[in-house]
Amino acid sequence: MRTLVTGGTGYIGAELVRALLERGDEVVTFGPTTNPKRIADITNDITVLRGNLAYASQVFNAVKNHRIERIYHMGSMLSTPSQADPWASFQVNVVGTMNMLEAARLFEVPEFIFTSTIGTYAHGAGTVVTDTTLQRPATMYGSGKLYCECLGRFYRTKFDIDFRSIRFPSVIGPGTTQRTVAQYNSWIIEYAALGKPFECFVTPETKGPGMYFKDAVNSLLMVAEAPRRRIEMVNYNVGGLVPTPTAQEIMNEVHKHIPDAVYTYNPDPQIMDFYNTSKVEVFDDSCARAEWDWLPQYSTISDIVPDFIHQVRTNPGRFGIA
Repeated sequence: MRTLVTGGTGYIGAELVRALLERGDEVVTFGPTTNPKRIADITNDITVLRGNLAYASQVFNAVKNHRIERIYHMGSMLSTPSQADPWASFQVNVVGTMNMLEAARLFEVPEFIFTSTIGTYAHGAGTVVTDTTLQRPATMYGSGKLYCECLGRFYRTKFDIDFRSIRFPSVIGPGTTQRTVAQYNSWIIEYAALGKPFECFVTPETKGPGMYFKDAVNSLLMVAEAPRRRIEMVNYNVGGLVPTPTAQEIMNEVHKHIPDAVYTYNPDPQIMDFYNTSKVEVFDDSCARAEWDWLPQYSTISDIVPDFIHQVRTNPGRFGIA
């Protein structure tokens, strides 16, 4: 299958590209190629297109010229840069998604997979959110993603594009460089694996739903392969860790494998404002489980930590870690 992955050199995108190659797809990536180290060893096996999602002509040419059959649209400005520059975020995240959907319509791409976020839930969501919980995002990133969920549902109804999307919680994995509200989850493990001390920017009891990066990739493959007749909710929560661990509980698990790991706390007031507002602890993914048999392989922090440490120490180049 000829598959286009936007954001294909990103944190999750690069791992998805590898999985698609192993499956035998002809893979094309599109985007600014922000982290080429992540795909350095497979560059000759894929087609890498540099482009801007906000430029419709570049998007259309990528889809038309390569006769794309499936789109995984993962390219976007993340939460922190979106807050800093909401105008650019709108162009990339919202206009860019509109351009991709138009390309799918014009050049008859049968299936469109979109990645959304737990950030579409905020005000008044409570401790448990389901696929039918009212979505009232508080950030530019979450607002743009929610609009695109609705836009995709419209294209599905109006133009019969097989749009389906999944909302990720915090994705835990090696090699992320942007400090976001939930990034402490990954850095608690990664810094220790690299022998570096970590100053944690949240309080010990802080927690938020998360999942392992391998499960994130697997969820994308699964939702794409699900029979269309089973896709009813269209936009799905996907989760991983149950129960949701606190920052201190993650550290405690790391200490079982790296006893000399060094941690200190220096909570960031702005990030703690977010956690004082957002109370989500359970990211209910029962619809994904019922409709396309979703089930995480790494469901506890004790499942994640040893594999994470192994990945960092044996494949640092793959994750862009110096």
